[in-house]
Amino acid sequence: MIKALKRAHPLVVFTYFLGLLLLAPFSRHPWMTGVQMICLCLLYFYHNRSLKKFLPFIGLIVIVAVTNPLFVQRGRTILYADTHIRITKEALFYGIHYGCVLVNLLLVFSIFNQYIKKEQWIYVSGRFFPKLGVITSMAFGLIPRYQKHAKKILNTRKSLKKEQPVHRVMNTVSMETTWAFESSMDQLDSMNARGYGIGKRTHFHLFSWERKDWIHIVEIVILMILNLWAYTQYYSRFFFYPMIIWPVFQMRDLLWMLMMALQFLLPCVWKENFNVRN
Repeated sequence: MIKALKRAHPLVVFTYFLGLLLLAPFSRHPWMTGVQMICLCLLYFYHNRSLKKFLPFIGLIVIVAVTNPLFVQRGRTILYADTHIRITKEALFYGIHYGCVLVNLLLVFSIFNQYIKKEQWIYVSGRFFPKLGVITSMAFGLIPRYQKHAKKILNTRKSLKKEQPVHRVMNTVSMETTWAFESSMDQLDSMNARGYGIGKRTHFHLFSWERKDWIHIVEIVILMILNLWAYTQYYSRFFFYPMIIWPVFQMRDLLWMLMMALQFLLPCVWKENFNVRN
């Protein structure tokens, strides 16, 4: 997957993640959410082979699952009740489900950050929205510089002067804010001197559109359309309240589960992953 997505055209990579973002946040059916979570966990652990980094996601599911029954007391199946609170099975399952949906969305963005680099984002956004591309490139450059500069100031003040941690952080924030404004003004003057905003500018890039990119983007679009159609036809009307009614599992459901898994794991089966010459 690393070879396939890193060597694909940025438009192909963005289209792939757009398909994930169209499906992951709006999932209403537990089967659909479960397939997405399995696929995204496989992709996540492919890059971050540490269970410790995944523990916050598990904690998020637990928090949503526990808090939802405390605030939402709908549902017929009562698990616990007293004079002040009533916990139902439906509210508990609803919390677990939407905790998983939230984790799926966070996993998509986590995997997104593994593949989308500054140059790819500027290339895609700059071609269609030039001003957005310039602002994004400035943000991508300023934020890491800001963090690095802040750490340097904190370490210097810690070694040269004894002061309370709160005062040290406040002074560092003040110095960093001044430095950020001065740096932005210098960058603005430099851009004005180079003619930004005057006429249409060109930019250098190493991305080229190849035949395999056509094939990949057609595959992504076809799977995206099929899964969105299946979602609107069969899986967008699952209800947790007032009671959970599980529909009978059919071969149609298995087919669409496999189609969704294929869309999420599609880059893993592209031949670029197995082409030794690349």
